[in-house]
Amino acid sequence: MNWKKLLFTTLALGLLSATTVYGEQVKMDLFYNGKHHAYAAKEVKISIGGKEMVPKDMPAVIIDGRTMLPMRQIAQELGCEVNWNEAAKQIYVMRENDIVVFTVDSKTGYENGQEFTMDVPATIVNDRTMLPVRALADALHLDIKWDDPNRTVYINSGDTGTKDEPTTPESGQTTAATLTGIQMPSAKDAEQIFTIQADTPIERYEKTFVDDQKIVLDFYGAKSSLSGEITKTNSDIVTGIRTAVHENNGNPFTRVVFDLSGKKDYEVTQSADKKNITISFSKTTVDKISAVHNQNKDIITISGTGSFGASVTMTSDPQKIVVTIPNCQSNLNDKINTDELQYVLDGKVDTSKGNVVEMAFDVEDLVQYSYREENQSLILEVYPTTLKNMRYDKTANVLYLDKKDKIDTGSVKFEDHYLDGYFDVILPGDYESAYGYGTYDVKGTVVEKIDVSTKNGSTTFRFQQNRISVYQVTDEGDSYAIRVKNPKEVYDKVLLLDAGHGGKDPGTSGNGMLEKNLNLTIAQKVEQKLQGSGIKVYMTRNSDVYPENSTRAKTANDVADLMVSIHMNSGPETANGTETLYQVHANDNGARLTSKQLAEILQGKMVSATGNTNRGAKLWTDVLILNRTTVPAVIVEVIFITNTGDALKISNPTYQDQVAQAIADGIKEATGKYPLR
Repeated sequence: MNWKKLLFTTLALGLLSATTVYGEQVKMDLFYNGKHHAYAAKEVKISIGGKEMVPKDMPAVIIDGRTMLPMRQIAQELGCEVNWNEAAKQIYVMRENDIVVFTVDSKTGYENGQEFTMDVPATIVNDRTMLPVRALADALHLDIKWDDPNRTVYINSGDTGTKDEPTTPESGQTTAATLTGIQMPSAKDAEQIFTIQADTPIERYEKTFVDDQKIVLDFYGAKSSLSGEITKTNSDIVTGIRTAVHENNGNPFTRVVFDLSGKKDYEVTQSADKKNITISFSKTTVDKISAVHNQNKDIITISGTGSFGASVTMTSDPQKIVVTIPNCQSNLNDKINTDELQYVLDGKVDTSKGNVVEMAFDVEDLVQYSYREENQSLILEVYPTTLKNMRYDKTANVLYLDKKDKIDTGSVKFEDHYLDGYFDVILPGDYESAYGYGTYDVKGTVVEKIDVSTKNGSTTFRFQQNRISVYQVTDEGDSYAIRVKNPKEVYDKVLLLDAGHGGKDPGTSGNGMLEKNLNLTIAQKVEQKLQGSGIKVYMTRNSDVYPENSTRAKTANDVADLMVSIHMNSGPETANGTETLYQVHANDNGARLTSKQLAEILQGKMVSATGNTNRGAKLWTDVLILNRTTVPAVIVEVIFITNTGDALKISNPTYQDQVAQAIADGIKEATGKYPLR
């Protein structure tokens, strides 16, 4: 049979460009699994038949301890023909009478029709097919060796005196070192030096996957007794440190990640006894600033001796743009000359905060800004928006509109899209000439920005919000005010109703059903049955998405009087019935509703309405939602999805309605019997 007639179009050449430096270091952007990854690591060389292969467009790279080889070029260097089946995402490698098939992102391959399994699948990186070296060796029956000191993969090279390719890429010998501690700076204004300590010499480590926001160090063969997360770093540069121990074919390596506030210059060194790895951040000196007005922009260029890693924010009352540079010192005057600028009214340099240089620029209302770092300079551009005749007070959370045209406040429409993070206030008329159009970057704790647009004769103010809010429009003499209020300022009773799990988190499963789907169905029915009850209901989700549990708890604390979370239970096949979980909160007292009281009422209603086995209202201390909430909060475990009888019940819409009505009745009783505030 002629195998070539079975093949599809030739594997396309890559479309993504990459900046690559061959030699001691490879630095490039890698795109795979739908994300961009900054890559920086020592070069891995490839020798085929004693001849070093020069990469054409993609070098060998190391991803999570795996050496990934550019499959197409290597296969061709070995005399194989490579073809690509776009529809099936399959690569065909032919050599003489043999054909091997790899499928992208699948661990299953085929050799002459016989299935085999790989440890790691083929992956598309920068539009090139990359395959782990071990998988390539096994599939093509190649003699592949790894030379640690020279970081070289030998293919069909004969006896090189080298060993099999390890799962970790750095030179040196594996040790049983354990990372024991991280020494921090003594204070934020001290030298910014971090030292990773080990009990024995660290022979294998590498700095890799580095971008402006993090430093990643992999310690090969090393174990760890470090905390998984460190938040107190005594640093304005390092915002947190994360550590984790991984294994590759039984060989451990520890990854330490330094999260950074921004790009800063640093150096990684190892002590003479190899027990300490030190990350030293260089202090930047700001020594020059220029300010010009050009092309309707105020352009401020701040120059210094290194990377800034600056944060730039806008404050209000009065409106300022504040540039904060950590681990920095200044040779500038305290006063910045802004005479040539149009939108920046004043500028000052503050060096009173120890290791931080702060610059504050007073600016006009309704300006926008952008900034970038390049060539040891921070360039700040300030320019006007197309908006006008408005002002946002971030302290009171009020948008004031100058009274240019009359607005019938009684005809204003409100559309709440809180699950999508925004709220629309729609004025009854075209007010573009009065207020313009565009985006007002508020950058407040409650409102992030306001998008103003006019369509079909109506002007809409879309509030992109950081918290669920209620909006009111009032006539206040010389202006109209759009007030942003907490729901508890407007409604007497506010419930956050939570459908547990969702999206990537299916919850438990049993008898052909997923918990996340049942939770949402019941929650939606409860919401419907509470309509007209005088209780304002917000949902944590109304579709198959996954809000973080910490976000659910924070939302309850921010805007609600109580929270009810709907779940399904799991356990041995014989376990059945209903239980309601609660936690005791520090602010519980006899004057207001508590989680325990809410749980007992809901449990009673559920059992009475359904006849389910009564497993009780239970104190539960290891659930994030219950521990992070400060308002009364419970989890209703409706049934056991793993029990055949319970599962049969919950699959019936009539039973679902009974459950939803019982929960709704319990919420109404609890909020009517006990004060909420």
